[in-house]
Amino acid sequence: MLNRIFFSWLCLLLSSITYGQISSKKFKSDIQTILLSKPEEKSILNDNPVIDLSSQGNYQLSFDDLGLKNLNYQLRIIHCQADWQASSLSEIEYLQDFNDVPIRSPRNSFGTKIPYLHYQIPLPKVRISGNYIAMVYAQRNKRDTVFTKRFSVYENAITIAAKISFARPNHLRNTHQAIDLSLLYPNDIMLNSEEGLRIILRKNYQNENYLHKIPRAQINGQERRISFPFYENENVIPGGNEFRLINLSSTQQKMTFVESIRQSDAYTEISTMPEVPQGNYSYIQRPDFDGSFVIDNYENGNSSVASDYIWCLFQLKTEEIPDSKIYVVGGFNQFEKGPLNLMEYDATKQMYTKRILLKQGIYNYLFASSPYHEKLEGNYSQTENTYEVLVYFKKPGDRHDSLLGYQKLIYP
Repeated sequence: MLNRIFFSWLCLLLSSITYGQISSKKFKSDIQTILLSKPEEKSILNDNPVIDLSSQGNYQLSFDDLGLKNLNYQLRIIHCQADWQASSLSEIEYLQDFNDVPIRSPRNSFGTKIPYLHYQIPLPKVRISGNYIAMVYAQRNKRDTVFTKRFSVYENAITIAAKISFARPNHLRNTHQAIDLSLLYPNDIMLNSEEGLRIILRKNYQNENYLHKIPRAQINGQERRISFPFYENENVIPGGNEFRLINLSSTQQKMTFVESIRQSDAYTEISTMPEVPQGNYSYIQRPDFDGSFVIDNYENGNSSVASDYIWCLFQLKTEEIPDSKIYVVGGFNQFEKGPLNLMEYDATKQMYTKRILLKQGIYNYLFASSPYHEKLEGNYSQTENTYEVLVYFKKPGDRHDSLLGYQKLIYP
């Protein structure tokens, strides 16, 4: 009964905020660096993690509380459909253990100008594949939501045969990439039509689905193969460009792409080297994390509690772009365009700037505009990108979408 009441309230609340879909979202400004990852120090971190159902016990949820209130936080796991709307499943149907787990024993930061409490908790194991939300709330009050974080759990039931290449049309060959895709499904899956099948293509761990339109599938029941003949460039994806980088791992010496370090008693501010738009230049290959980041303290190996928070001043040297908003985006802010990463134009310096509070580490980022301007970053078919293919299927008689196939592709 309580589960049904909570589910009804959750759908009502989130439908008013996100039109029925639950997104990764932070509701408290004091909460920073929300991570759902393996517990290794200095690992590459990205948004929207996808976890193997058969080996899910090595992930943890962590976050920092700069408010130092030492509140009673609890973790709740919510099962979602493929479209990220909460499903009607009860907890016992998708969780191996209890829900609403207390997050205890935070660790104090040490040696930092900006103090914080660091919380971490092992991610509870689930019974079935699909989409999930890790929701943290305070003071045993589910209405006092602190943040929500998306993750997915997959099983290897459907084999994905995908390949990324240059786009074939001549007018797109230099700027776009393309995916060829087919699926192999086992005998125990009854798949006679596309009904219940949903395919998502993500690029560089972003939320956006780059397969906006999928042609009618060709199903070969004898070979148990599903293929998709792309005749109208439905499989074409803008190549983008390599990510920019700023190394904030040291407050004592200038690291990569650091222009200056300014110290005060209360905080440290690091300015990036002034960047320029890249869209009018030829493609240049350079290593990146495909939008991800690493928490790292160059002077101290314990990154979780010894890394300070830095005010990073991002700088873009260019003429003002009329009727446009420019943002700093990356995996550290889910590539979202909002007031916290909206840049301001300084006409005197002819430069866009934005100060963002970040934990010490190495960050990939891009400049994004609304409306879109290709000259900021450009599109190149040679760009190295990470793609993820997720295949959901609602089996006959089931009330939920299962994530039956997952493949990560690194191009080229």
